Amino acid sequence: MKSSISLTVILSIVFASFISCMVTEDVYRQRYGEDFDNEGGMYTGVGGVTIHIPPDSMPEGVDKVTITVFALDTPPFTNVSMPVTNTFSISPAALEFRRELTVVIPYTESGFPTLLDELDIKPYFSLDRQTFEPVPSEQYELDVENNIVKIETRYLGNFHLGFPRELVSQDNIESEGIAEMVLIPEGFFEFGAPEGTRTELPEGEEGLQTSEGLNKVFLSSYYIDKYEVTVQQYQLCQSVGVCTEPHDVTSVLYENYYYNPVYAGFPVIWVTWNQASTFCQWAGKRLPTEAEWEKAARGDTFRKFPWGDDPPADNIEATVANHSALFGDITNSAWGDDGVSPYGVYNMAGNVSEWTATWHNIDTYYKKYPEGSEIKNPMGPAESPTNEKVIKGGSWVSLENGITTFAREKAFPNYRYYNLGFRCVQSVEN
Repeated sequence: MKSSISLTVILSIVFASFISCMVTEDVYRQRYGEDFDNEGGMYTGVGGVTIHIPPDSMPEGVDKVTITVFALDTPPFTNVSMPVTNTFSISPAALEFRRELTVVIPYTESGFPTLLDELDIKPYFSLDRQTFEPVPSEQYELDVENNIVKIETRYLGNFHLGFPRELVSQDNIESEGIAEMVLIPEGFFEFGAPEGTRTELPEGEEGLQTSEGLNKVFLSSYYIDKYEVTVQQYQLCQSVGVCTEPHDVTSVLYENYYYNPVYAGFPVIWVTWNQASTFCQWAGKRLPTEAEWEKAARGDTFRKFPWGDDPPADNIEATVANHSALFGDITNSAWGDDGVSPYGVYNMAGNVSEWTATWHNIDTYYKKYPEGSEIKNPMGPAESPTNEKVIKGGSWVSLENGITTFAREKAFPNYRYYNLGFRCVQSVEN
């Protein structure tokens, strides 16, 4: 009897190990792709996106290619469409295959915009993930019974399914526009803290105790997220196995904050600098430098707060910033129409503090540059005396002096908290 039980246990373990290997192998294939030669074949990547490679279709001079599918965070409106799927980045891009490949992309009707005037779902293609064009009608087939679109193409690259932008009411921007980015134009701006501002150096400690004044800095143009990265956006990155779950799934008031769809449009919290950086890289973006964050918050001339120099209300009627624990917790990333920056960027004061790419160093921020210095696209110091990163903007628990455009905090890259989030930027290619 004993040996029978032991045999059963052993067989169960072997079977479980076999299944585990199969699952691991499948995940590996999805994440790292699969090699194909002139015999062709079929590959299924993340999101159920499938590529059929016919025999004798390898590009000229190429014996073998690795097909991989990545799911990328897609803005609510591209230049020509409103997407209803992720952007699926399929590599190798820009190589011309000798025969047509078939790319099959599934979709769900739950992603359709509610204010759509008519049903006209189409596939869109781009090589640079910025300028999409509709796939010609003769190159795709819409299968509404199976909720898939089949695309015939000799080029791989970036695909998404969506609706022509002109068919979608602009009212959707309010509810669907959490991933939207804002262009910050190139030019000079006043960077830093006003002269006499106290630095973070403890009183009595040797070093720079007050700011020496503002500096003129030139920044090339870039895009910045209009809203703080949301729970829903971050979950998309987690769902494809790139991002890891935040340290905690609660907030101060909401026990099931991270997994409750009610808070999908609220900022993601409890993420470290490394988690934030990973998300931005996955989305084809990066964390902003302190200078980029500051210009987006204040414009090209100094202002104390994103909306101007007037202090925010310190009562429940506040409409410009969620600060001083007025609401008891975080608010929606799209809250605060009256408190946007000169470029229309939301919640750059209060709500959640935001990670930047910059190492914390008192001297490089508060010192006055020599007269005539030309500072262009400063990345910040190469290192931090304390190995900490700069955090900007203050949060819902910060007092008035903690939500100015020059307020600074610092933390180790592995730090996370209930009032700390982030947003991303993207360089403009010249």
